[in-house]
Amino acid sequence: MTENDLIEYHKKAQYPSHGKALTAVIVVVGAFLALGTLGLLNIVTLYLGDVMSIITDIASALSLPEWLSGNIAVVILILGVLLLLSMIMAVGASALAKRMGATLIYIGAFFMNIMTWAIVVILFVTTGFNFSVLAASWPVMIPGVLTLFMTLLLFTVFRARIKRAGEIIKLTGQVCLDEKGVFVPPLVTMLFTLISAAMFGGILFLFPNVGDILSAIVGTQDWTVETALPLGIVLVVYLFATIFFYNLAYATSSAMAYIYIRGRDPTLGDGVKAALGVIGGLAALALMSVVVVIVRIALQRAGRRVGGPVGESVGRAAGGVIGWIWALVNYFTIPAMVAESLGARAGIKRSIGLVRHNFVDVMIKETAVRWAFGVLSATFFIAFAVGGALIGWFASSYDIVTTIVMMIVFIVFAAIPSALVLRTFDIVYVTLLYVFIRQQEGDIREKTAIPGPLEDDLAATYRDAKRSQ
Repeated sequence: MTENDLIEYHKKAQYPSHGKALTAVIVVVGAFLALGTLGLLNIVTLYLGDVMSIITDIASALSLPEWLSGNIAVVILILGVLLLLSMIMAVGASALAKRMGATLIYIGAFFMNIMTWAIVVILFVTTGFNFSVLAASWPVMIPGVLTLFMTLLLFTVFRARIKRAGEIIKLTGQVCLDEKGVFVPPLVTMLFTLISAAMFGGILFLFPNVGDILSAIVGTQDWTVETALPLGIVLVVYLFATIFFYNLAYATSSAMAYIYIRGRDPTLGDGVKAALGVIGGLAALALMSVVVVIVRIALQRAGRRVGGPVGESVGRAAGGVIGWIWALVNYFTIPAMVAESLGARAGIKRSIGLVRHNFVDVMIKETAVRWAFGVLSATFFIAFAVGGALIGWFASSYDIVTTIVMMIVFIVFAAIPSALVLRTFDIVYVTLLYVFIRQQEGDIREKTAIPGPLEDDLAATYRDAKRSQ
């Protein structure tokens, strides 16, 4: 066990504090929130009447019920109900994950192959079973071939690892059921992401030359120092605030999962204290991520300027590769930071070592396990679509247009519980994988909260997977 393990802090109820780092973050994020609030109030004062009028006109044109667009309070109430429903459905998804485990992986793999090959089949049928057309359109087969190849690998060479992944999915569901507070930080982050995006726009409207800035963004006007400088400053602060808040939420939920699996009973407050204990590292990691995002944007713009649409595609692809590498490098960074009280640089170094020695397990998480979580996500969209259709059907006295519109609206709203579950499950799963790797490597020797039979299965599949390397 490491010298500064989080579990020791939890036993003593004493967590590290970093007052200077916390003060600096509060100043930066607080200034962003204050200016954003001022900008939004300014926009509301000027344009709220016009926005509500447009919403009312759209609702009237679509024959939607008056209660759906009559006032802002109804909209807020609907959002509140959706958030509550999201939490309820998240608990249901946790129960399914705990019960089904690897079965979700099998179902996900089946549907992924169906979806990736459906385009090929449709093309083949619509062209009159013409093999020459299909051969000329070979790029459409790439996703299907890659998915099929990965599926074959997962269920042959990596079969033992799939079994272990299924057990960790079950354990993920158990953690989320027993510690429902792990859903709160990702939920708050989702709300903050929406609010911060609105505040970013609000701050831009505080600048007298906002019209020129917007024209430069859409490409109808060349960039100048007067337009690029304010946008650049606001963009950097916005990205930092958003990414930092994401990191803080990740660290909070990860800390709760870590404390739980180490056999203790965490609270949401324990997770927050653990996250604040490495706030300096989380802020530094956020700054590094801002640099990565800016580099990706610069590559895309440079490609567009040099090579037009083709160059832009190349720049976007290069930026995507950089983003993927950065995400892979930091796969275990935050769990390691909160569990071992590491700074950003040490956390990244620790993560690189864990990824290098457990690369296959990481790839299984990003393919098979993500497919499994996608099955749970799909159930939300189906449930919301059916619910929206029923509400529209009865509220409009059986009008088919309103029914379809309400179904589409609810499908869009389904993204809320879907994102909540996917984000939370990702955090908990990666944290559990991190704990299990440390346990099998002898870094954690104490008894954990993993049930005995499940722990034996995990250890057996780990040994099988190592022998197959």
